[in-house]
Amino acid sequence: MLTLALLGQNFPNVYADYKSTFLIERDKYSTLNWLSDETSNHWRDLVIEKLNANGDTHADVMARSYDSSFKEVSSVNRVAWRDRLTRLRNKNLAPVMWLISDDSPQAYKQGLQNQIDYQNQVVDAVDDLVSHYVVCLECDEYYSAQEVNVLIQNLRNKGVNKPIGVHLTPGVKPEYYAQADVIYLQTGFNLSESQFRKSIEEALRLGKPVVVSEYHLNGTSALAKRYGDIACSYKGVVGTGNGRGSATCETMQWDRGQTTKSEWDRWEDFVKKNDQELYVFALALVTVSAANLINLPFMATFNYATENYYELMMVKPITETIDTGVTIRNDGKVMVFGNWRFK
Repeated sequence: MLTLALLGQNFPNVYADYKSTFLIERDKYSTLNWLSDETSNHWRDLVIEKLNANGDTHADVMARSYDSSFKEVSSVNRVAWRDRLTRLRNKNLAPVMWLISDDSPQAYKQGLQNQIDYQNQVVDAVDDLVSHYVVCLECDEYYSAQEVNVLIQNLRNKGVNKPIGVHLTPGVKPEYYAQADVIYLQTGFNLSESQFRKSIEEALRLGKPVVVSEYHLNGTSALAKRYGDIACSYKGVVGTGNGRGSATCETMQWDRGQTTKSEWDRWEDFVKKNDQELYVFALALVTVSAANLINLPFMATFNYATENYYELMMVKPITETIDTGVTIRNDGKVMVFGNWRFK
């Protein structure tokens, strides 16, 4: 017998220089309000004009927030969200999804699992429209480093194959970035140039790509643009979030290989989740196949079965010496095979 196993597919690299401006006159034209039902399409059009005038490539949007300084976003509205994100994409602005805001105790008190469930809803609704994710805004105000890493791990288990960033209060805390792909750096406001540079240099020492994300309350100001240009002068800085002049940041190369689930992976997940139902179906299928009650295009048998474990084999003869088929195990493993017999 010669068995052919399916190999995992390779995924292309992701390249980006992230240029966004999420604070314009602080919250007046903040893109963090983009998904809120409290904002109008007229307001969104004004914001797009400002972002395009800045030469932005990305827009930071908030998926969940009860922060009274900004507009509330408290539930996933798939239809409305897709329309609003498509509005950005049609203007060449790639959405960056921030999954939860600071100052949102209504969300935190529901527990970490509630946020995991919420971010899964976000991924299900709009993952194909999103450039990448930031798992939380000022994470260290309300989550431990372990909790942040759990949130990121659950996004990976969900099948997210895009960069995931972590944003903290000013300062660098390496334990929070353990599972992150990108450091979203808040340097703090009203810093001298030397203080600003020192903060960037501290983050870069961790060896991960850095988006210098938060350094000015008005991203269209001359000072914000100058600081954005300074940030881009550093190797390892792949983006800015509070304004930039004419500088270009380093291009980020990113490849997580087989993080995204293939169709076979998704099928295996389905088998695991529906094990008991599939066992009943498999038993019926084997019975029908053995009794020739229906003219099936394949022969179904249990390759082996015990009280706790089974493998369903479906085989189709191709010629007198060649069979092909598939096996499905109750641990979710799926394998395509071919049998060659020699006369």
